[in-house]
Amino acid sequence: MERSYYLIIHSNAVVYDLQVNGLNSKKNTEMGAINFTLPINHLMQSGENTITFNYLELSDIDPKTNEPIKEYHDNFFVRIAVQSMDNKTRERERITLMDISYDHENQRLQGNPLSPQGEEHIYATANLHTDGKIREASPHVLVTGMGPSDPTKRLTVRFTTPDRFPEFHWLDALELEDTPQMRAELVAAYQRMYSYIYNEEFDSFLRELEPVWRHAAITTGVGQTAKDYVEYLDIESRNVPVRPNGQTLNPLKIPDNLDNHIELMGEGRLVRILPAPVNWQFPDSNRISEMPLLFYKTPSREWRVADIITD
Repeated sequence: MERSYYLIIHSNAVVYDLQVNGLNSKKNTEMGAINFTLPINHLMQSGENTITFNYLELSDIDPKTNEPIKEYHDNFFVRIAVQSMDNKTRERERITLMDISYDHENQRLQGNPLSPQGEEHIYATANLHTDGKIREASPHVLVTGMGPSDPTKRLTVRFTTPDRFPEFHWLDALELEDTPQMRAELVAAYQRMYSYIYNEEFDSFLRELEPVWRHAAITTGVGQTAKDYVEYLDIESRNVPVRPNGQTLNPLKIPDNLDNHIELMGEGRLVRILPAPVNWQFPDSNRISEMPLLFYKTPSREWRVADIITD
């Protein structure tokens, strides 16, 4: 890839789940001011791209009930931009996708025409373009795996770029329904992938992940094949029961009750369990290193890995 793309987020007093083309890219469960930059080449597609902001309007915690107060905080705001960088010259372009706050007097969201510095927003550059429209979409369910799942409000924005990206290999996936059978099949898929690591069968693991890592190699500029990506990041040495740094593979952790642990994305075609069942324990620490596998079901009804999504 000749260019690298990044999402730049500034927000305050809002809990959210941010998606790029239906794939999770960032979950935020803190109410404070949050600023970050995300590389998104691996989540992009040729032509039009959609950014979805799924959020909960929360102002505080009720001291009597310990329940969240579901209304907009006085200091609520969200600013989202996308930046493109030429990998050779390091020249950068940036457009604004969203700049919103809440008008308490009129009880409505408002778009802010100027940046906090008083400058007009840029909506088009040589390699980026957006129509500047913020669209409401059907509710989303915010799943954290740590408690009840909450329905969110949902806003989408779109932008285009002339750059070409490889197609996602899971585009023909079947639409899924959260049923006992689907859950059992999903658990079996996790068990299969876990067994490859536990039994040190990396060749089998690589066959499953080949389309995922080939896509990653191309979009990150590492190479053209899964092998290029595996060798560049030394992935084989980390998919073992005991990693070189001493991290030890934990037993597969599937919750006894999967309610509030099943997360669908990709227009209902992709699914995962939260918290990630496959993880390694750091030595002398409570910290863990997760492998957040995301699965889909093929038209021939086989379960395959769609991606490894970190958010």
